[in-house]
Amino acid sequence: MKKKLLFVNPTLHFGGAEKSLQTLLCHLDPQRYDIDLFLFRPEGELLDLLPEYVHVLPLPWTTQTFYLPLPQSCAAFLRRGRVRLAVSRALFTRAVREWLPYRVVEQRGWRYQSRTFKRLPQEYDAAIAYLEGSPIWFCADKVRAKRKIAYIHNDYRKLLSDASFDEPYLAQFDNLVTVSDACADVLRETFPALSERVCVIENLISPDSLQKAAEVGEGFDDGYTGKRLLTLGRLDVQKGYDMAIDACAALAEQFDFRWYVLGEGPQRAELEEKIRDLRLQDRFILLGTRLNPYPFLASCDLYIQPSRFEGKSIAIEEAKALRRPIVTTAFSTVADQITDGVNGSVAQIDAQSIAEKIAELLCDAQKREAYSRALEQYTGNMQELAKFESMLTDG
Repeated sequence: MKKKLLFVNPTLHFGGAEKSLQTLLCHLDPQRYDIDLFLFRPEGELLDLLPEYVHVLPLPWTTQTFYLPLPQSCAAFLRRGRVRLAVSRALFTRAVREWLPYRVVEQRGWRYQSRTFKRLPQEYDAAIAYLEGSPIWFCADKVRAKRKIAYIHNDYRKLLSDASFDEPYLAQFDNLVTVSDACADVLRETFPALSERVCVIENLISPDSLQKAAEVGEGFDDGYTGKRLLTLGRLDVQKGYDMAIDACAALAEQFDFRWYVLGEGPQRAELEEKIRDLRLQDRFILLGTRLNPYPFLASCDLYIQPSRFEGKSIAIEEAKALRRPIVTTAFSTVADQITDGVNGSVAQIDAQSIAEKIAELLCDAQKREAYSRALEQYTGNMQELAKFESMLTDG
């Protein structure tokens, strides 16, 4: 008999965790699993890449209404006599306007947002909250399942969450999955009572699949003949694009290059303003998202990851799989992916150091080639699929 699985995530916009989820769903056997997917906002570029056997659950009208702007949301609830939800919507707005770390704001808002969800009617063999935060709270509060699995994709300390809020939710899960040994150590230190439930399952990477994707899509089409730098990732403070732009400015007079970014996010307007202020419109180029970024990645001269923190960067793993010379910052888990001077260069988390490491590689073709050769032995990690499937059984 097939196992019934539920996955929960905020959206399927183009991001690391979302790409990881889409890859996992594509590799699960539909002869063995019936798969439901619940998204808080059923939207995103990766929705069209889901296999047809994944059933995206409808969003309740109460939640759709909750997401409307405050006046429209409250008016709609009141028209239907849902006074409590109208009040919750107003209180939610007040809670999330406080000047607090994002994750703490999300925690405070969950009290009100959760009232828009009913418990899902079906019991599942396994429910998987695929991202930290609201997917975990939803699975704990609104889902019946024989097993519950929670993913934390980042260094928990860097999320600035209130651990006392999260712990009773995490205690309801059989497995707490993270993506690197360093992240696992942080979870065990933060939640010692739950340490035996912590395990590491890396995001799936298949070099053969990535190479095939790189060969069928369209890449750079601007006719530029200088060096191409590339960064993949959501336009967010975590990803360090402000530092990247400053590093670009420091290098602009010395080198012939363009730095391209594939991704979207809430920081776009701020970054565009900074690019204009520094007159880097022809140097630092925000391309938006692409369903297939791999032709860009396969043909760039350098891959740059300027993040302030990561769990285990999928983009770095993909750059490794396509043997690109890499410059990354020294976020807390970087040693799980890059050895400085062996298969990539590791900069400090500041613009000057990023610029220095990039300059070093732009000047040294032999070092770029050495990094590419060092990555020839990289074979991906499709064995991680078996580790995931082993969690789906009772006991």
